[in-house]
Amino acid sequence: MKIVTHKFRIKEDQVCYLVNLVDYNGHPLESQVARNKKEKYEVSEELALRHKVKTIHHNSGFSIIE
Repeated sequence: MKIVTHKFRIKEDQVCYLVNLVDYNGHPLESQVARNKKEKYEVSEELALRHKVKTIHHNSGFSIIE
């Protein structure tokens, strides 16, 4: 498993970040919304610690793909 983050558009003019715990096939198992970059890093670290995941990918676009 790994953590993958990407941008997520809530509304036309509002962008936040989606933090996903994904399985080995890339399917999301758990997702959380972060309002800004700082929160994105905090949420991803918390998810990684809770699920004992060592790999975190922060994508710059709107896709979950690495």
